[in-house]
Amino acid sequence: MIRSLLSVLLAVQFSFCPERPRMIRYFDYEYTQKEALSIAKDSLLDLGYKIDLSAPEGYFFLTKPQPVEKDIRKYSYRIAVVVEDRVEVVIVAQRQIFKRDSEASIGGRDLIQTQTSDKLPYSLQRSIFYPIIDEFSRNGLVELSDVTLKN
Repeated sequence: MIRSLLSVLLAVQFSFCPERPRMIRYFDYEYTQKEALSIAKDSLLDLGYKIDLSAPEGYFFLTKPQPVEKDIRKYSYRIAVVVEDRVEVVIVAQRQIFKRDSEASIGGRDLIQTQTSDKLPYSLQRSIFYPIIDEFSRNGLVELSDVTLKN
């Protein structure tokens, strides 16, 4: 009886494997859409990001790629910001994968393959998002923990 109960508990425990959170955060604002976009852009510039693509008429901008390493893995990420009902901040990431010699070309080219990554390790997400959250908060953009609510 106890053995079967323990096996059921273990099965349930393994079926709820934690998944990394999505690489997106939402912020509420009390400004016009144009002002919120400007505040978000200035905040990221203050943090050292450089703007690569900006579409003010679409209330959108994208930063230049930032390299980051985690253990032996190399990632490159960008921050995309869209201002609609709320400010949406998304991490767009790529992972660099080193091919094995048997798969690589003879000339040494194509040893590194770039792959789109929809989920970064949580520690990297925190190191990217926490400074952004702090800077946005200082400038009046409040993080929403529940995106179904509008303050």
